[in-house]
Amino acid sequence: MEEVQTAILSALSAILVALIGVITKKVVAFLNEKGVTEKLNKKRYLVDLAVNAIEQIYQNEEGEVKLKKAKQMILSLFNDNGLSITETELDALIEASVKAMNDAFNSTKVGMIELKEEK
Repeated sequence: MEEVQTAILSALSAILVALIGVITKKVVAFLNEKGVTEKLNKKRYLVDLAVNAIEQIYQNEEGEVKLKKAKQMILSLFNDNGLSITETELDALIEASVKAMNDAFNSTKVGMIELKEEK
């Protein structure tokens, strides 16, 4: 009888340890994912901020000048906030930000054209 209880307790202990291991692994993965998502959102915010600022400050400049100035400002903002970024990631985030800004501008422009036609 005592041997049966010992065997059951050993089995339950092994199952409990395995469950704790699996749960710990899932929690760590979730927390890592959460941190990465927050970091990406912060990067997007800073890139959007820089792209919009550069567009307003250097609106009469060519695209290459704006791109160079935007990269300088973004890298400065990232350094100030302790973030790192690769050149590929930087280019992709700038392109996404410019596209979003242009899409927003064009949708507003279409609305204005429709208002003028209605008058």
